[in-house]
Amino acid sequence: MSLWKSKQVWGCIGVALFMLGALACAAYASECGELSKYLNKTCSTSGSDGWDPLAKLDEIGKGEANQDQAGLNWAKVSRQYRWNQTDLNPSQANPNKMQTSNSSANGSSNKLPANELASKSADKTASYIEPKRSSNLYAMMAPLSNVSQFDVILDVSSGVRKFIPGAVNIDYLRFQDENGNLRPVAELAKILGDAGIARNNTVLIYGECTCALGPSISTYVYWIMRYLGHDPNKLRVLDGGLVDWAALNYSVANQSMSLPKTNYSFDLKPELLATYEEVKSGQNAEGGRPNLIDARPLQDYFINGSISNSAISIPFDKVILNGKLKDESEIEIMFSKFPKESPVIVYSKQGVQGSLIWFSLEMMGYHAKLYTLMDWQEHKKQGQQ
Repeated sequence: MSLWKSKQVWGCIGVALFMLGALACAAYASECGELSKYLNKTCSTSGSDGWDPLAKLDEIGKGEANQDQAGLNWAKVSRQYRWNQTDLNPSQANPNKMQTSNSSANGSSNKLPANELASKSADKTASYIEPKRSSNLYAMMAPLSNVSQFDVILDVSSGVRKFIPGAVNIDYLRFQDENGNLRPVAELAKILGDAGIARNNTVLIYGECTCALGPSISTYVYWIMRYLGHDPNKLRVLDGGLVDWAALNYSVANQSMSLPKTNYSFDLKPELLATYEEVKSGQNAEGGRPNLIDARPLQDYFINGSISNSAISIPFDKVILNGKLKDESEIEIMFSKFPKESPVIVYSKQGVQGSLIWFSLEMMGYHAKLYTLMDWQEHKKQGQQ
């Protein structure tokens, strides 16, 4: 290998290492931000709040090193926050408040770990301020203060062990088959009915997961229920999540609620789901020419390409901030390029990410439909056979 090629190889390796380091720093900063809100405490890698590897090396050089952990073990905090692991001693996080709670199998309530670790001196509502919303948004969402007004509280989280008291849990993934496609309508209705939900119930949906999808799993199930014909006046998404609920010092349950099975009689609304023919022709069933939005992450749009050259990229996470929808004024600016009289089709791979953009468009008064890249790819595959 020539000297010039050798330099090129080492140069590429150097660039790759630099990019990996930058990604690691960004991920660390993001995790620190979430954990800081979780504990109401600054996430740090130095001083009394963490373990500074460079400072430890200095100690080694001076012969002063020991194996003491300085302050919090942030890795353990992260495991507890993300997956409810219990290897963190609450006294590590905040010695000012040491409160233990016993989980029980009968659905009894206790305080979420976030509350247990919060300082006694902090105001109960200091870590959560209910955002100011307009009547347009609260036609589709509900504030935390309105939870008790619904017949059913539906938690669509995946793999959680803490709930808002009285919540029924249906993992949002149950609405998809093993390939990630939306299940047949009859199966969707049966899942809801078996959980004790009827189409005449008022339902409040919330959910969180470790999949970095934010509130999109809630908007996805909201769209499914609207697609099945649930009255939009009886359906809302919670404006916030379990961590926000806990920040108000409300109790949480160790177990979800079980309701008697019932029949969910669907009344399908096909106008909420775009078809392959609509997307391919660029013309919807009503004769209009819909705008096409790609709601996937930006890297998917640029690296993997889009359905059409006319598709506009608006990644789903652009409409959220700290796990909640942004202010309506910001969302309105984001969609200002689309005339409200023009229909919009939003797509993502499986529809989960796309549902958040669809939800935001509906909230702002647009007529929107949801579509999936998987359906597009399946039709293209069939056409090639």
